[in-house]
Amino acid sequence: MSTRADTVHPPITVFKFGGTSVGTPQRFRTVIDLATETAAEGRVVAVVSALSNVTRRLSGALEAFTTGPADRETVLSDLVADLRTRHCEQARAVLSPARADRYAGLVNERLRTLQGVFAHVERTGFSPAARDAVLSTGEQLSVPLVTLALRDAGCPAPHCDATALVVTDDTFGAANVARKATTRRMRAWYADLRPTALPVIAGFIGATRDGRPTTLGFEGSDYSASLTARILGAQCLTRYTDVDGLYTADPHTDPSAERLDEISMEKAFALTESGRLGMHPKTLRPLAEAAIPMQIRSIDDPEAPGTRITPDGAADTVMIPRRHPAGASSSR
Repeated sequence: MSTRADTVHPPITVFKFGGTSVGTPQRFRTVIDLATETAAEGRVVAVVSALSNVTRRLSGALEAFTTGPADRETVLSDLVADLRTRHCEQARAVLSPARADRYAGLVNERLRTLQGVFAHVERTGFSPAARDAVLSTGEQLSVPLVTLALRDAGCPAPHCDATALVVTDDTFGAANVARKATTRRMRAWYADLRPTALPVIAGFIGATRDGRPTTLGFEGSDYSASLTARILGAQCLTRYTDVDGLYTADPHTDPSAERLDEISMEKAFALTESGRLGMHPKTLRPLAEAAIPMQIRSIDDPEAPGTRITPDGAADTVMIPRRHPAGASSSR
């Protein structure tokens, strides 16, 4: 029996914007331009990470709070001040004054929740669940910033809470996604959106069935994005980062590294498993299941060709949107 979600038009692409892509005002504006201009061609879903270095800052503060010799009150007050300054300064740079003021209120609310988690840790001690609750703060601060910027740009960007969509077990720090439950929730949510909506989902995080925040592990936002593409039947997953594709070696340290124009899903699997692609090891599995291609592109040069990861045996049947913005779409 078909569901209502089976009858809605799938997204032309799921965009995944990592922390470096949303981490500066200049790159952040590019993110908004890419999303809005591509949305003029078809439906788009954006999956975003925390601003660059925010998750690392949260992790370091929690470690200092629980194990270090530093004064706990100072550790927490410095963390809260740093997060407020970082996010509100970027908001003033990329949002209209009214929405920047609204965002400041959201930041304060989220930081009060964070302080509550630290207070709980002080009373009861460290736990993996508390760590995930702390680390999820970065995405929960970045998503409303992107959402409000899209609204400033005239896009109907609905509020979205990934903890209400992505259902996981309680393996805190490396949670396993409950695929059936997540599929039901995400498809029902997507079916209720307006056809012109441009939703933004937090990567990296989910929640247990009883609502406790979880994280999916290192580079979990990539896995979040591929799951979203698979569940919603996207034509393509496009991952933006600070390099213009996949290379034969690290281009930052090896001048002889060469960019790959295209790579098969099978070969990419092997590279992912060895950690050479810098992605969550489960990232490609949902894409391979549905023969969904992936692109890796540069946020600094978004019209550059990047690298295509093509599902095995599907190169002739799946056309990849090669250019954003103003990319030509195709049906699968």
